[in-house]
Amino acid sequence: MQFDWMVQCYAGAGVHRDTPMLETVERETILGGVDAAVDAGLEGLWAPDHFMLGPKAEEYEVWTLLSALSERTDDVDIGPLVGSVTYRNPALLAKMATSVDILSEGRLQLGLGAGWHEAEHQAYGFDFPDIGTRIEMLEEAVEIVKRMFTDEHPTYEGRHFRIDGALNNPKPVSEPHPPIVIGGAGPRMLRLIARHADEWNVEISARARGKPIEFKVKKFNEYLENEGRDPDDVRRSWLAHVLVRQDEAAVEEAVDKIFPLPWGEETDMNEELSDADDAREKGSMLIGTPSQLATQIERIRDLGFDRLQLMFLDFPDTRSMELFGDEVAPEFQR
Repeated sequence: MQFDWMVQCYAGAGVHRDTPMLETVERETILGGVDAAVDAGLEGLWAPDHFMLGPKAEEYEVWTLLSALSERTDDVDIGPLVGSVTYRNPALLAKMATSVDILSEGRLQLGLGAGWHEAEHQAYGFDFPDIGTRIEMLEEAVEIVKRMFTDEHPTYEGRHFRIDGALNNPKPVSEPHPPIVIGGAGPRMLRLIARHADEWNVEISARARGKPIEFKVKKFNEYLENEGRDPDDVRRSWLAHVLVRQDEAAVEEAVDKIFPLPWGEETDMNEELSDADDAREKGSMLIGTPSQLATQIERIRDLGFDRLQLMFLDFPDTRSMELFGDEVAPEFQR
C-alpha cells in the first residue's frame, strides 16, 4: 500500500474536523510538515482546492502550493485532491498542470472533482450550478485536459467549454499524461470515473452518503466492466483522518484534547463527533495504537483500496506522522 499526506494547509483552530490543532497557517509550519512527511516515508503530498476553509478562512491556493512542493521535494507524488472544475477554465487548468508536471519531473497526479462549496463560489464570484450540470462540466473538463496533454492542436466543442487550437507546449513529462484521479461516489460520478479515471478517490462525505462503501465498490467494478475496462487497472484511494499514539493511555489523552469536533460539510456541520468511537463510526477515522490502526487499514485494503491520503488530527504536532511512518506503514510493505 501507499501512504501519502493530505497537506493540511488551512487552520482549523480547535473547530474544523481536518485541522483541529492548527491555530494559524504559516509558511514554516506547513513546509515543516512537508519535510516531516517525507522524512516519515510518506510517498505523496496532496492539497485541497479551496480558498477559505476553516473558521479563520486561512488557506493556501492549491496550484501555487504544488509548484512550491515540486521544488521542495524530489521523489514523492504531488497533486490536488481534488481540483474543482468550477474554479478554472479547463484549458488553463491543463496548462497549469503541465507546468507542475514538468517542474516536478513527472510526479503530478491530477485530481479532479465537480466542486461542492457553495458559499466559497458565491464569495469569489464563481457560478455554482446544480450537481447534474457540474458533473457535465467535469466530464467535458476531463476531455479537454486529456486533449491538451496529448494532442498537437487541441480542439473541443462542448456544452460548457470549448477550445480551438489551444496549444499546450511543451507537453507533460508523464506518459501518456499525468494520471487522472477523480473523487466522488454517487452513481453518476462512479460511471464517469469508470469511463475516464486512472484512479478513483473516496473522501469522508462520499463514504458517509447513500449506500455503504461495500456497495459502491461493487457497483464501480460493474461500471468498469461495462466500459470494457479491467477493474484491476484502475487504482483506488481513500482519504482518512489519523491519530496514533504508542499506547492506549496516550491515545485517550490525545483524544481528550481534540474531541468533541463538529461533523458534516463545511457549511453544514450540524452533528458532533464526541469521542474516538464516534469518529471511527461516523467518519471512518483511524484512531488508536499502531496495531489497532493496522487492523483498521486492513479492512480498507480488503475493499481494494491501495493508497491512503492521511490527515493527522494532531498536526502541527508530528508525533502521529512519525509513529505512523515508523510502525504502521511498514506492516503493509512486507
